[in-house]
Order: sequence, then C-alpha cells, then structure tokens
Amino acid sequence: MSAITNHSDQAGSINLHTKMTYGCGQAVDAIIQASVNTFLLFYLTSVCGFYGSAAGSIFLVSLVVDALLDPLIGRASDNWKSRWGRRLPFMTGAILPMTIAAYLMFNLPAGLSGTPLYIYVLGLNIILRVGLSVFALPHSALTAELTDNYTERTSISTFRALFIVIGTAATLLPAFSWIFSRPDLLETRGAYSVFGMLIAILIGAFGLTCILGIFRRVVSLPIPTESGHDNISRVFLELLQLFRNPSFPPMFFGAVVVLIGQGVAYALNLHAFRYFWALPPAWIQLPLLMLPFGMLLGTAIGGLMMKRIEKRDGVIGAVLLLGAYQALSPLLIISGLVGPGTLASIVMAATSGLLFGACGALCFICFYSMIADAVDEHDLLFGIRREALYAAALMIGAKSASGVGAFLAGFGLQAVGFPTQAADSDIVLLPEGVAENIGLLWGPGAAAIILVSVPLLLRYRITKTHHEGILASLANRDTAASLAPGKYAVLPTVVCRTTSIPE
Repeated sequence: MSAITNHSDQAGSINLHTKMTYGCGQAVDAIIQASVNTFLLFYLTSVCGFYGSAAGSIFLVSLVVDALLDPLIGRASDNWKSRWGRRLPFMTGAILPMTIAAYLMFNLPAGLSGTPLYIYVLGLNIILRVGLSVFALPHSALTAELTDNYTERTSISTFRALFIVIGTAATLLPAFSWIFSRPDLLETRGAYSVFGMLIAILIGAFGLTCILGIFRRVVSLPIPTESGHDNISRVFLELLQLFRNPSFPPMFFGAVVVLIGQGVAYALNLHAFRYFWALPPAWIQLPLLMLPFGMLLGTAIGGLMMKRIEKRDGVIGAVLLLGAYQALSPLLIISGLVGPGTLASIVMAATSGLLFGACGALCFICFYSMIADAVDEHDLLFGIRREALYAAALMIGAKSASGVGAFLAGFGLQAVGFPTQAADSDIVLLPEGVAENIGLLWGPGAAAIILVSVPLLLRYRITKTHHEGILASLANRDTAASLAPGKYAVLPTVVCRTTSIPE
C-alpha cells in the first residue's frame, strides 16, 4: 500500500509560469488530434491510394491497442520511482517517438503499396497513439499532484483547456493559410511532407516547454511507495476498484454520455449544415470555425465562474444549455419560423458551433478538476493514490464514447434513408423527409443523449466543503501514521473501514 504523503505540502496556489508551461503539455494532445482527425484520412485515401475501409481500420485497430494499453501505462506511471519523480520520465521518453511517428506518417514512401504500406502506416499510427498516451496520462495525473487546492485545480484545468485552443490553432491556421493554401495542394505529397515537419516541430516544442517548465516543481513532489507485485490482472482489478469510489461512477458515466451525444452531433455536422440547414457552400465551414472561438469563450467563463460555483454545477449548466439549444433550434426550421439557407439559419448554425466549443471547454475544465478531487477521496477510502489510473479511465471512456457516437450517427443516417450517393447530390435530390430527419438526429437526438447525463452528474457528491473535509481527514491520517507508522503500514485497510468522509 502507499506510504504516507504530506498533503499540506501540495496545498496553496500555483504560479502563472507553472500553469502556462503545464498547459503546454495539453497542446501536444491538441496538435496530434487536430492533425490526425483533420488530414490523415484524406491523405491516406486521396494521396496514398488507400481504400476507405482499409484506412478506417487503421484508426480502429490503433484505438483498440491504445485503449488496452492505457490502464497499464497509467499503473506504471503511478508506481514509477526515479529521481525525476513518477511522471517526467514517461513524458520525456514519449517526445521523440511521437515526433518521428508524426513526421513519417505524413511522409509515406511513394514506392510502398499494398499490405506492406498498410502495416507500415498501422505501426506508425500505433506508435503515435500510444506515445501520446504515455505523455498525456502522466501529464493529466499531475493535475491532482501539483496542488490539493480545490479552486487551483480548476484554474489548472482552465489553462489546459486554453492550450487545447492554442494547439489546435497552431496546427490548423498555418496548414490552411500556408501549406494547403490552394485546393490542389491537398492532393500533393510534397505539401504533406512540409505538414509532417510542422507537426513534429510543434510536438517537440510544446512538449519540451512543458517538461522543462514544470521540472523543478514536479521533482520535488512526494512519491508514494507501494509493496506488492504488479501484473496485468492486478492492474485491471485496480481499474475496477475506481468504481468502488462513490464519486467516480456518476462522474465517469456522466462524462461518457455527454461525449457520446457530442460525438453524434460532430459526426452529423456536415450532413446537417448542408442538407437540413441548407447553408450556402461558402458558409458551411462557419459553424466549424466557430468551435475554437467557443472554446476560448468557455475557457474564459470557466476560469471566472468556477471560482464561485461548484464544479458539478458548472458541468450540469453547460449540459443543460447545450442540450436545450441543440434540441430546440432545429424545431424553428421544421416549424417554418426560420427558412433553411437564410441569414437567420446561418447565424443559428454558427451559434451552435460556438456553444459546442464553449460548453465542451467548460466540461473539460470541470471533469478533469473533478477527477483530481476523486483521487483524494480514493486515497482516503483505500489508502493509495491512483492519479494516472483515474486519468486512464476517463481517457478510455472518452475514446469509447467517440466511437459509439460515430456509430450511432452512421446507423441513424441509414435508418432515416440517407442515400449512399447523397454526398454528390443537391439538397433537393434527397427523398422527402430525409433532410428533416437528419435535423432531428443532429438536434433533438443528440440532445436527448447529452441530457441523460444530468441525473448521473447530480449524484456526484464532492463539493468544495466536502473536499475540504477529505483533505482534513487525510491530514489527520497522516499525522496519526507519523506517530505510529508501523501500525498503519501493517493495517492499511483500517483506513477504509474506520474513516468516515464528511458530507
């Protein structure tokens, strides 16, 4: 079991330099997600000659391998012992593989084809995805370790959300304004070579800035010690143990449900904007471009509001706002109050993109801050800290949710009779009622899923007062253990049976 850590050492504020450099680590994730999700499928199919099913299977297989390894990576990080601490060795070791894989991914050999090319790309994508997990899981775990302060954790998560915007912008703005400035360049291998170099440089720059910026603070953090032998079965048993923490299941399943609903809407965005909202071609990208602006807005709101309201209430407020708008705005088109393709429909669709970005950023800030608080409760209940394992669980949930959301969107399109060749057709060629049904899937359908999270989130019980009680109990336990360390080390389960968590 874990040795006693001095929780008071982690209390207090975090300086701006640490928050900024720690946030740079989140940009690494944003850079990889933006580059892969935006360009890789098009590059493989339109430039490298992959069949769509083969390219899609690369994403799926990589995701499965990555998800299976996440708990093992998290557990290894939690147990690692070195003079650099538990997290930095993993983060540092991941930088070079990620940069090399990202560069090579967009510089595929022109003479390679067929099965060898498939295996080569699959291997690179697995290295990139697993490398990101090796970096991101320890990085996420540090939110709980840098400070015990309830409010400061929200502030740290706000900076992480801010750097999602910065990382995404650093990837997409030069891509569209410089590297792929002409449409024909999207089908040119040379342009992707430059893009691969850009991504590699960004990953290295943001990753190293994060590691160097937080190094001195992280190496001074206490390192829990643990007895026992690690094996795969134990790792997954400990993952299941997370669900014995009464605060974790409502937060975890609430987050998964929100992400599934968002996944449905994201997957249907282009269908809805083209066929239901009937946006003019030049304006279809506007709602998508509003996402980063919404993320900035949500980050700013989160930084201000979360000092005054509970984290759970912040998530619920964001969910209710997004769900209500997503459910009601398409009804204005269906009822005839707003005409498709009009200025009003353009504004409403753009507002949807803005709300998705803002509410998504607010949920990100709250969920990762809530995870850090749940780690403290886990420590109190079970006498051991599992920061990275909690981050791994949330990451697995997010990956699963994105896949389920995309599957539901595809199934829904088939169910409403969307024709397979409709992508090359005008809106008037859709069968009668299909466009309206797409709007219902994208709007009320996705909203219904998102709103299911509210009763789950209402069961999350860690408030600011409750968390203060947890920290006080941990401090009392540490004091008692320092007076009789032998007893605590021999009988760690007493903590679970005798400690009451104040409400």
